[in-house]
Amino acid sequence: MKKHVRVYIEGGAEGKTADSDFRRGWKKFLTELHETARTNGYHSLEVVRGKGRDNAFHRFKTHIKECPNDLCVLLADSETEVPEGTHVWDIVAQRKGDKWQRPGWVSERHLYLMVVFVETWLLTDSEALQAFFKKDFDARPLPTTNLEERSKDDVERALKQATEKCKNGPYRHGQAHEIIEIVRPERVRTLRHGLRLFEELDNLIRNQSET
Repeated sequence: MKKHVRVYIEGGAEGKTADSDFRRGWKKFLTELHETARTNGYHSLEVVRGKGRDNAFHRFKTHIKECPNDLCVLLADSETEVPEGTHVWDIVAQRKGDKWQRPGWVSERHLYLMVVFVETWLLTDSEALQAFFKKDFDARPLPTTNLEERSKDDVERALKQATEKCKNGPYRHGQAHEIIEIVRPERVRTLRHGLRLFEELDNLIRNQSET
């Protein structure tokens, strides 16, 4: 029986090709983890589009019924700062809009947060944004330091200002999965929680001992 690594991810636009476009974009971004999976006994790494936030969590926590042999993890926006040393499950358990309780079978390594949301990760690679928005893109309004400490409003405002004159601008949320496809993972690794995704999930795939 084929085993897979499944990454349940919050988000996605609407439309006939939304699911396939979302999976393609994120799978391209996660290529190195796909290769790790392939060399450690898994058939592939598969991206599962969670759509709404709560739906992504529900699909993740009930996956044991649908694909009990697969390694499944959840990737979601934190929607808030995550102080160093804080457990990621505590963030989503305490957040008013979530109150997610960690299932008994999972560890910290089964939940990954984009702090504070996926758009923060896009900011790490202004060249990817330039390639996507092309002419009239203006990188000057984009912050380049302390990105995980920036509010959603600040990030959204900066992205809008940088892309408002572009043909396919201003930036809108449904474009995130298209841009993440060309974002360089090494740029996202400069963020604490971006690095955590690639290092901790790599370790989990390789079946290193839980902590």
